[in-house]
Amino acid sequence: MLFSSESRFWIRKVMTLAWPVMLSMVSYSAMSAADAIFVGRLGTVSLGAIGLAVTTTWLFLALPHGLVRGIRVATSQAVGGERMATADALGWQAIWLSLGAGVLVGAASQLGHGVFSLLGATPEVASEAWKYFSIRGLFAPVALLELSLTAWFEGRGDTKTPMRANVSANLLNIALGALLVPIFGIAGAAWAGVISLGFASLWLFAKAWPILRASSVRPRRALLALSSRFGMPIGVQRLLDIVAWTVLTGVLAGLGDAQLAAHVLAIRVLMVSFLPGMAIAEATGVLVGQSVGARQPEEARRAWKAGSIAATAVMSLGAVAFVAMPDLLMAPFHVEPSVATIARHLIWVAAAFQLLDALATVTYFALDGAGDTRFTLWASILMSWGVKLPLGVALATLTGLGAVGAWLGLTAEIAALLVLLAWRWRSGRWYVAARA
Repeated sequence: MLFSSESRFWIRKVMTLAWPVMLSMVSYSAMSAADAIFVGRLGTVSLGAIGLAVTTTWLFLALPHGLVRGIRVATSQAVGGERMATADALGWQAIWLSLGAGVLVGAASQLGHGVFSLLGATPEVASEAWKYFSIRGLFAPVALLELSLTAWFEGRGDTKTPMRANVSANLLNIALGALLVPIFGIAGAAWAGVISLGFASLWLFAKAWPILRASSVRPRRALLALSSRFGMPIGVQRLLDIVAWTVLTGVLAGLGDAQLAAHVLAIRVLMVSFLPGMAIAEATGVLVGQSVGARQPEEARRAWKAGSIAATAVMSLGAVAFVAMPDLLMAPFHVEPSVATIARHLIWVAAAFQLLDALATVTYFALDGAGDTRFTLWASILMSWGVKLPLGVALATLTGLGAVGAWLGLTAEIAALLVLLAWRWRSGRWYVAARA
């Protein structure tokens, strides 16, 4: 047999938790691709603009999204330790965190009109990007509420409820995008996203209500502090990583609309394997968190091994597809030949780093699930700002490689990050940190 009975048991356990998350992410990937297809038909300027606007939206959401992920870590460890009253109470804390942070983000986003010019976008791209970003930023509370309730359900080991809500919302987004983008342009894509996120949030709240109504609605300082202890390092890491990515995207914007558009297109194609791989990583993180909560580190190690095997298998299939049929994967976007040529090379680079990315992502989420979020914060900062950004910018600008150079810098970051994360996991220090 290729794997022992124990390994097969854990792979099934990971995949049982992961497949609903995977389906959610595949539907998100389809929705993102549909957005790019609808907007791409408006021209290269609009395609580049939506990529820049989406990146900037996540820049503003990064810190509160990290706090939300702390809810998942705290919930999974409470479930593993059989502290169900605490796990239930964390549902309301997720809501308070998301709404409070969302209001602040919504207000701050309306001051961000000049960020696109600072990033080097042409006036035409900057104007289009603002049309999308101003709408999505204003409705940040809706996005964060959906993320927080999803995290809470997943921490409880229920990935099917968020899957049903999010798949339905993403299908709704595609339908609305097909209707609204031809009428309102790039702003139509933003409204489609806001409406579908509102739909998912209402669905999740309705499903959570039987549990929430039995728990106190008031904010609980101790639980908010616990979630923030786990989530703040994740949020800071996400913020700094997205800042680095945004700077890199801005450099590409300054190199021309074709470079930026190819970068956006390749990211949409990369989601074919990246998001399913991330789903497996997130399921692994939940199982690790539950094992740490139950004080069973060996089970956490088994979950990590199973997740690594499963993610590597999924992302290997993606790598083969990227090498074998890049033109077929790009065909639905109907981009100009100059954009397609650059994007084809980016897709080949993505094929090369798939296996490294699978292992790095699973190990990263496993460490986060264990509560070792300070280490992942510093590891990510070191690699993002010490490797990806300087190397990517240098290769993109000084060698004339453009977007290909930026993606080679990304590949180097993933390789170095994997080495550091693997050392931490094998050392076992994550369990010591979890109990501190």
